[in-house]
Amino acid sequence: MNNTLHTTIARTTLDPYYAFYLPVPLPPLVTAICVSMCFIGFCVGAVGNTLVILAIIKNRKLRTSANAFLASLAVADLGTCVLVLPIIATAFLSFDVVTTNQLLCRMLYHTTFTFSPVSIQHLILIAANRYTLINKSPQTYTRIFNRRSIKIILTCVWTANIVLNISMAIFSYGTKKVFDKEYCRLEQNDVLGIVFRLLTMLYTFLSCYVIIPILYLLIFWTVRKSQLRVAPNRPRECNVPSVPTVSNSTTNGAVEPSGLMSRTDQTTGLRRRRRTRGLLSPSEVKLTKVNFFIFLTNVLFLSPLFFLLVISREGLSHGTFVLVLLPIGMNSSTNPLVYCGFNRNFRMAFKSLIKLDIRRR
Repeated sequence: MNNTLHTTIARTTLDPYYAFYLPVPLPPLVTAICVSMCFIGFCVGAVGNTLVILAIIKNRKLRTSANAFLASLAVADLGTCVLVLPIIATAFLSFDVVTTNQLLCRMLYHTTFTFSPVSIQHLILIAANRYTLINKSPQTYTRIFNRRSIKIILTCVWTANIVLNISMAIFSYGTKKVFDKEYCRLEQNDVLGIVFRLLTMLYTFLSCYVIIPILYLLIFWTVRKSQLRVAPNRPRECNVPSVPTVSNSTTNGAVEPSGLMSRTDQTTGLRRRRRTRGLLSPSEVKLTKVNFFIFLTNVLFLSPLFFLLVISREGLSHGTFVLVLLPIGMNSSTNPLVYCGFNRNFRMAFKSLIKLDIRRR
């Protein structure tokens, strides 16, 4: 142990860049816990996010425009659980295997820098969808969030992140020989690396700490006003038809006056919405809180990486990067549990899919 420590100190003194390829020293028990968390997150996230995608595709009640964002977010979460968490577990067991293997190292950075920005962008879209639903008219909602526009938005989100990653792969990835080993290198101090890092920090800050919180503040302000309107006349409003939503069948509680509903249902829904303007059903309020909870958990797990990028002048070492990726990967496995725990239609769809699979076997 002492010989290894002395060798590490001597090598770091001779070549300071060597420190970028050292793991964060952890006690064996902590390492075992981290590896176990990766395994649990892999299993729960792979099954849970697959069920979310299949439930939205096969269940008619969940097949709504708003839930398209959840299905796309589940794809990003599934990729994180299946591709990122196994590499993180490998890094905890044998760090050199990841840093000296070009395929594993590139996969770790490529997948992280693709799926994490995609997840943040989906949180913005979900908040914007919710804001438009609650604060704007049904006609405005339909004009902004219809099938065609959602397909275009999701295509642009995924394409932009993949193209950006390809450019980073071409210009910023490489190898560096330190003593007798060749390590995977991500250049963070060249022009492209600095620009990418600054844009990442600015984008993350504006998204997670400015844009989405403002949207939810406006949403909760509207919800609060709705509750104040209902409170004085609660006995008289008991028989008033509730706002037409599919909030019991979608995590976003979206009013779906779109092509997913019949024309008669759309007309009836719009008329009811006009008669009950200013009133929000309890399910809409609950789903707003669920969406906000999902946003808070994502920000909580993403914050360590963001603040380390801010305070680190020379860039993050491989060891620190792997350590802060663990909570981000675990967060991708918890989202399906939130959907299932707070949405009855998701629970029923999950049970139906599981029972169908068991019967086939």
